[in-house]
Amino acid sequence: MSEKKIDFMTQQVPYDHHDISGGITVKLRDGLTLDDICVQNIDDYNRDRFEAIALRLFAGKEVIATMYVLDKLRQEGSNYNPDKLPVKKIKMENVSVSKLFEWFDEFNFTINTGNYNIEDMEVINK
Repeated sequence: MSEKKIDFMTQQVPYDHHDISGGITVKLRDGLTLDDICVQNIDDYNRDRFEAIALRLFAGKEVIATMYVLDKLRQEGSNYNPDKLPVKKIKMENVSVSKLFEWFDEFNFTINTGNYNIEDMEVINK
């Protein structure tokens, strides 16, 4: 079976509003896709029209999973930047932590203070 991973480690994290920030890599459960998660949790999600391309998670007083989906039928128009990919944002509020673990087989993340670049570090106690 192929391993499906979502990799945010290689991209710049634009949401640096906290004490520490970083990136995350997630392996979804066997055979599960972001579209599958949408079909199971979003009323009227239509795979023929939408393609889920990103997932953002917020955990605090509540857990919110936000899916960013490409509307395959509505890509033309002038009400967005032509250099950007227009997506719809769909929030799933009050997602249980146990539900997240149903989606993820594993996850791996590194966060740092931002005082030093992670790529500049060398682990010396191997």
